Amino acid sequence: MDFWKTIFGLARRKAIGPPLAALSLVSAALVFFLIPTYYVSTASMVLTTPATGGTLSADPTRPLGLTNPLLQFSDGLRVTAGILILSMNTPEVSAELGVTPDGPTQIVINDGRTNPELLGISTNGPFVYVEVQSRSAPAAQDVVLRAKERIRRELANRQQALKAPRSTFITVVDVVPSSVPTAKISGKLTAAGATMFVVLFGGLSIVYGVTQIRAGRRRPPGQGQAVARDEREMSDEQAWEAAGAGYGSAIVDGDPPVAIPRVPAVSESGEGPFQDDSTGIIVVVDDEDEPLDRHDQSADTIVFTRAGWREENEK
Repeated sequence: MDFWKTIFGLARRKAIGPPLAALSLVSAALVFFLIPTYYVSTASMVLTTPATGGTLSADPTRPLGLTNPLLQFSDGLRVTAGILILSMNTPEVSAELGVTPDGPTQIVINDGRTNPELLGISTNGPFVYVEVQSRSAPAAQDVVLRAKERIRRELANRQQALKAPRSTFITVVDVVPSSVPTAKISGKLTAAGATMFVVLFGGLSIVYGVTQIRAGRRRPPGQGQAVARDEREMSDEQAWEAAGAGYGSAIVDGDPPVAIPRVPAVSESGEGPFQDDSTGIIVVVDDEDEPLDRHDQSADTIVFTRAGWREENEK
């Protein structure tokens, strides 16, 4: 608690708080402008079958009926989408699209699991989601367009390689066309906020450490021990005073000490053997002497003495 009080006290000083606040703001602004801005462009596509389905009639005079392609989603389309996603995530295809591992442009191709808008329905439909991040907005949009064309070409080549009838070819339809690249500054804001926090509280911690070191150097040798000893003695005195509020003084030869209740002082109008004396009672307990008589079962001798008795007898 004292640490935070000292920190807040240092922050309120005009020579410490305002300069550190200004330095933290300047550092955060520099980090924000030095970190490059990334632009994001996305596209969502879905695989569909032709209206005649995935089967070609063997009798040309009896063609198959026509159906709605949006009502023919099946596990086969999802498997095909998975094949396309795996083929597009190879290093060779990334290099063909102009994306290098340590370059300024990054691409993600999946079934929509990284897109919150497609996350809930990506398991029910054969989606292909493309996301490109680049330091240049035109470069991001160009990579997205080339990735879409590469997906369509890959799908057509695989169907041709399997000698599927052209009338049964699966097609790729845009669900959401290529979006206009938007600036992504969340990372820059996070870095700037972290920098401001580190500079501000780090500076306060350094100032706090310097002040503690200087205070220790200015203190004379042994003063810290003397202050600690005085504090201990003061606490002991307070403890004995608190104990003396309900107990009398006890003098015991041996351990442990015996606490005897104090006999309250009697007022002038009261009665009792000690009505003329308000001092406490001194109790002496001696357990060293052995009993002289075997009939004397008491091992201790207790003497009650009034504080002013000896002075009165000497007079």
